[in-house]
Amino acid sequence: MKKIMLVLGLCLSIFSLSFGMGEKKEKVAVDTIKVMTFNVRNSKDSTTEIDGKFNWGARQNRMIDFIKGENLDIFGTQEAFYDQIQFFEKELPEFASVGVGRDDGKTKGEHANIYYRKDKYKFMDGGTFWLSETPEKVASVGWDADLTRIATWVRLEDKTTGKRILVFNSHFDHIGMTAQEKSAELLAKKSIEITGGKEDAVIVLGDLNFERSNTRSYWAFRRNYNDCKMISIEEPKGVNYTYNGFWKSPVEEIDYIFINNKMKALNYGQFPVIIDGIYLSDHNAVIATLELLEQK
Repeated sequence: MKKIMLVLGLCLSIFSLSFGMGEKKEKVAVDTIKVMTFNVRNSKDSTTEIDGKFNWGARQNRMIDFIKGENLDIFGTQEAFYDQIQFFEKELPEFASVGVGRDDGKTKGEHANIYYRKDKYKFMDGGTFWLSETPEKVASVGWDADLTRIATWVRLEDKTTGKRILVFNSHFDHIGMTAQEKSAELLAKKSIEITGGKEDAVIVLGDLNFERSNTRSYWAFRRNYNDCKMISIEEPKGVNYTYNGFWKSPVEEIDYIFINNKMKALNYGQFPVIIDGIYLSDHNAVIATLELLEQK
């Protein structure tokens, strides 16, 4: 039997993330969404020489076991290369995937894919834009960014309720502070353009590469979205960081789930996940249960 250790009582935390709400069990089962953002550490750099026993080959099947065990509705991954995307699509047939490679708009380079449960959601539309002054230009690099960066989006409709959700997933630059701030502003602007004033609920997932102390970037988001960690009805679970560096680097809190005012966060957690002594990534899984509010 696999030994799974979810740090700081994750087993208990994951149970609480999946709970029902009193006498309204039937409604909650329909109107709640369990979401996750997870930087999965790219396969190109996750070799035995670089990552040792935490290499992608050692992590990949354990990653699938973890995802399947979480009963997620929607999740976003960052850093995955095309071979990883193909692996996820093969091993997780219950999910549909939206996303492209950042270097050519097809398969080259890192992806920021969004996965959604096919039996629950109908795909309406989706796409990718580049985090730059020319967001429609494939492989464009923005501001003082060190690398090409993208945001993926998808509009989904719940097959049971007809409610619509607009989901974004992104991985901001790790160097350029101006790029981080401008990327946040661009993503917020794009979400307004894409909703077109409609009543869509909006979820933003991502490794945004800034901490909350970087107020310029953080508040570029907070002016438009709520930080699930800060508004969770239940006390946030897990640890106070989201980047663990396989314990070779200082920890940081740089991965987020944001939502607009069309939903609320029932619970939230940040969890380093270890299976058989193997860290699933150099980032933690960030998980929240959200409740959709009434849409006009």
